[in-house]
Amino acid sequence: MKKRVSAGLIVAALLVGLVIAGAWHTSHAAPAAPQTIKVGVVLPVTGNMAAGGKWVKQGYEVAVKHINAAGGVPVKEFGKKIPLELLFLDDESNPAKTAGRMEKLYSIDKIDFFLGGFAAHLLIPQLAIAEKYKVPIVVTTIGSTAEFEKGYKYTFSPFMAEQDQVITFLDVLDSIPKEQRPSKIAFFEIQEEWGVATGKYLREFGAKRGYTIATYEKYSMAATDFSSLIVSAKGAGADALYTNPSPPQGIALVKQMKELDWAPKFAYIMRAADVAMWTKNLGKDGDYVAHSGGWDYHLKLPGVPKFNDDYRAAYGGFPEPPAGSAYVCVQVLADAVERAGTLNKDKVRDAIAATNMQTIMGPMKFKPTGRGEGKYIQTMTQWQNGKDELVWPKDQASAPLAYPMPPWNKR
Repeated sequence: MKKRVSAGLIVAALLVGLVIAGAWHTSHAAPAAPQTIKVGVVLPVTGNMAAGGKWVKQGYEVAVKHINAAGGVPVKEFGKKIPLELLFLDDESNPAKTAGRMEKLYSIDKIDFFLGGFAAHLLIPQLAIAEKYKVPIVVTTIGSTAEFEKGYKYTFSPFMAEQDQVITFLDVLDSIPKEQRPSKIAFFEIQEEWGVATGKYLREFGAKRGYTIATYEKYSMAATDFSSLIVSAKGAGADALYTNPSPPQGIALVKQMKELDWAPKFAYIMRAADVAMWTKNLGKDGDYVAHSGGWDYHLKLPGVPKFNDDYRAAYGGFPEPPAGSAYVCVQVLADAVERAGTLNKDKVRDAIAATNMQTIMGPMKFKPTGRGEGKYIQTMTQWQNGKDELVWPKDQASAPLAYPMPPWNKR
């Protein structure tokens, strides 16, 4: 009888042990992994900023393709790699529609993280939504310094700020022999935050380097007639131009410069000249115009050749600057998720803040404000014979600066 009781107790004890062990294993097993890491993007597919939105979208797509080809992003919390999934919505180049699209991605589509769209005035409403819901967002094509001084915690950008753009512009002018370089700058301010801040830094930094702002004119986001600005610049004897219009505005501006026979020695047209529609619409009239899109396909950096090759295979032609800087945003986000080892938004946010990595733009870190530290390469490209050539920095250049811009009747 005692043997039977003892045997029964042993069996019962074993069963209890198995139950406890099973419960421990269940409580310590990796949680069920999501099928994808959802990344929401609101950008202009239609409207006057659609050309730039197209390049940003394509840059994101190539980056995600590269990451997913290796199985996705390793996430320690789930003990596996998880593919990235991009969810796109069109803001129609209308900032009034951006916030609603962002709300949908967060509330209905249940995205994990955000990537930004194209153009500062469309991006600023996006940052407010990301901060509201405490969702990390990595954005490009936003030069605004003031926006990154508002105490944002979840917003990061590897894109060059206004002062970086102005410094690059002045560095290039300074590289021209003194007796040949421009001395009088015409600044056409587009009336959005980026334009206002750019003008501020150009006045400040330009004066310190001995340049004169010969004329300072303003135009709206909807402007199509730039004749009065051009006449003012021409009358003031301006021999350099700095402005940052939308792509359609920039094309109209150059056409009107030709009509009014104003050809400054150097023209720096940000944003508008970043996209391939520039030379398609202007032909040889678009040559000699310089711009800084934050990246260039000529850069001699690891990862650039593969990005170029896969981009060309997918879309034809070399990637435009916004595509390259968009690719960097995905590199930053994926790296942060891997280091965080989780999809927890606060932990991923902290990982982005601690970024220290090599990208196709160069070494990348972030300031406490969320701005890139500026250790990455600051580029300037210029349209030459219908091709976008990298002219700055000189050690990365694909061609020397074409200077000066010749008169219209001598092209």
